[in-house]
Parts: sequence; C-alpha cells; structure tokens
Amino acid sequence: MDIIQVPFGFIKGDKVFQSGWDGNPDREIGEVRDEDHEKSTQFFQERFSDLEKKITEVTEKIDATENKGSFLMKLVHLREHLPQHDGLGDYQALQDKILQYESLVRDIIQKNRVRNTEIKSALIEEAKQIVEIINWKEATEKVNDIKGRWIKTGSAEEDKNEQLETSFWDIIKEFFDRKKQFFEDKQKLTDHRKRQYEELVEEAKKLADIHGQERFNKVKALKEQWKEVGGIPAEFYKPLNNQFNLQLKGKRFIPPTDYSETLKRLIAIKKGNESFNKEELDKTKKVLFRDRSRNQEKQQCLELIQLLNEREFVKKLSLKRFPDFSKLDLEKKKTIRKGIINDLISRDREDLKIYEENSANFSSPDGKMNKMVESKIRGQKRKIEVKSKLLEWVDSGEF
Repeated sequence: MDIIQVPFGFIKGDKVFQSGWDGNPDREIGEVRDEDHEKSTQFFQERFSDLEKKITEVTEKIDATENKGSFLMKLVHLREHLPQHDGLGDYQALQDKILQYESLVRDIIQKNRVRNTEIKSALIEEAKQIVEIINWKEATEKVNDIKGRWIKTGSAEEDKNEQLETSFWDIIKEFFDRKKQFFEDKQKLTDHRKRQYEELVEEAKKLADIHGQERFNKVKALKEQWKEVGGIPAEFYKPLNNQFNLQLKGKRFIPPTDYSETLKRLIAIKKGNESFNKEELDKTKKVLFRDRSRNQEKQQCLELIQLLNEREFVKKLSLKRFPDFSKLDLEKKKTIRKGIINDLISRDREDLKIYEENSANFSSPDGKMNKMVESKIRGQKRKIEVKSKLLEWVDSGEF
C-alpha cells in the first residue's frame, strides 16, 4: 500500500495520519474525502490553524492582563488536548509555546502566593489586635473590614494556606462567639433588672392603702431600692419610672374625656342633619388639641373635622368650576367631585415627592430642621389619606 507524505503527516490508503511528535506515536486522524488527497490534507491543516489561532488569542490575553494566574487551567487544558487534536501542523511548536506561558504563569502564581502568605500573616496579627478592642461597635466594623480584605487576598503558599485559613477564621469565629455571649448576658441582665423594676412598681401600688409615717418610710425604702437596680434601655425604663413616680405621689387614674356627644354632632353634620359651621368646628378642634390624652373617640372627631372641612372645600370648588353644578344629575356630580379630589391628591403627592427628595438637604446640628421636615412629610401624607377617605364618601353616597 503506497504511502504519500504530507507536511507533519502521511496518507496511507484512504486514511490520513498525523506524524508522531514528542514521544506521541503516529496516529490516524481521519479519512481521505472523495479521493482528493490535497483537499483532505488542507482540511486537517485548517483544523491545526484554528487551534493555533485559539492558542495565540489566549497568549495575547495573558500578555495584556495583570491577572495572569487566572489563565493557568486554560493553558493546562490546551496542552493536555494537543495529543488528541486531529490536525496537521507543528504541534511540537504549539506545545513549546504553551509550556513557555505555563511556566511564566506558574512563576507569577508562586510569587503571588508568597506575597499573599505575607499579607495573610499580617492580617492575622491585625485581627488579633482588633478582637481585643472593648468597644463592640468599633471592633465589629474593623472585623468586617478585615474579613473583606482577607477574602480579596488570593491563596497563600500551598503548604501554608490551610493553616493560615484555619488560624484567621478561628480568630473571627471566637470574636463573634464572644460578642454573641456578651449580648445574651446583657439581655439576661436587662430582663432581670426590668423584672425588679416591675416588682417595685407593684409594691408602690400598695401605697394606696398605707398612710402617715408608715407610708413615708415605705416610700423612702422603695426609692432606695429603685436606685440600686441598675440601668436598662430608656424604652423600658421611662414608662416604668413614670408609673413608679405616679404611685409614689398617690395620683389616681383619670378617666378619658367623653367625646361621644361631640362625635354624634359631627356625624349629624356629615349626614346633613345639622348645618356645617366652620367657626364652630375650629373651636371644637382647638378643644380636642388641648386634650393630650389618647382617646379613640377624640381621634375619630379630629378625623371627621378634617373630612368635613375638606368636603366643604370640594363643594365650593365644584360650584366655582361648574356654575350649574346644582342642576346636574347625581352621577355627573359624583364624577366631577371625584375628578376634583383626584386632582388635589395628585398635587399633594407631587408636593410629598418634593419634600421627600429634598429632605436630605434640610439638616441642622441640633436636629430641629430634620424634625420640622419630618413633620411636614407626615402632614402631607395625612392630607392624602383624608382626600382618599373623601373619595370613599363619594362612592358610598355620603358626599
């Protein structure tokens, strides 16, 4: 059987072979197509060219990037793939090129790992110092920062990496374990002290049945015990302290003001059984605001006054925009009122958006400006709620 030599291979019968290289034996890589030796040879040469181009692209990327270590496995894969690649060309030259770059990358990786070993060793020493900080907030911020720097640092030298990782994360874990235990103990102490304060409040309630010198002595003793309990968060302490002092002073429970009659009158105005009088409503509103107690009927009265005032405003606006409003049918009136209310809500929402967007610009060292802006935002939201409720009145026929 005749053998036809071609560059980097040969044709034997109807089979195409790649010549052995670097210890790899001759290898069948395909068949002759349509008995055309030249076209078949060209096909396998082009396959080699495609691989050569792919390897060149990888090496150019390595030359252009700083993170050369990320290409190591790509180079290894290409090198290991060479003996199985079906093509005709100088595979030895390709392997030499890959090995050259692989050596370069491995050297860079090794140097980086030496540097990373030094960085991680320094970070461990820094972590040891941080976890000794007494201020938990400051220490936690610094620990989270050093964790981020550790994660961004690549692997250390292979024989030291595992030990470094274990040492670092043991320090971090111990820190968070101690922090957790501290706050659990702190919570237990808070709960214990809170119970002591509650017990003293209950003891103070018994003063109602004690008088004279006995009461004086008991009050004095309770005050001394109160001072010895210790600190708890203000959110718990303030209401307990208020209750305690109230009992010591002998104040009695004051029942909330009865606003049931005021509420009935406002409902009558809403239903049209009584005429709307803005001056009278303003007087009622002032009385309600002077009362600092929390009262459900009081809140209902305030809401009704807002709604009645808003309803009257929409009525006047309807007549102003539509002079013949009173002659229109019920459905047409509803449509107009809803349109006006929706326009007002849209305007309020635009104002609210502006307040919220600009809220960051309103600030003062004493915080007064922030509170004023926050109050303005709450008031704007309340306007939208009232008008939305008024829309419900329109739909239900109450307006």
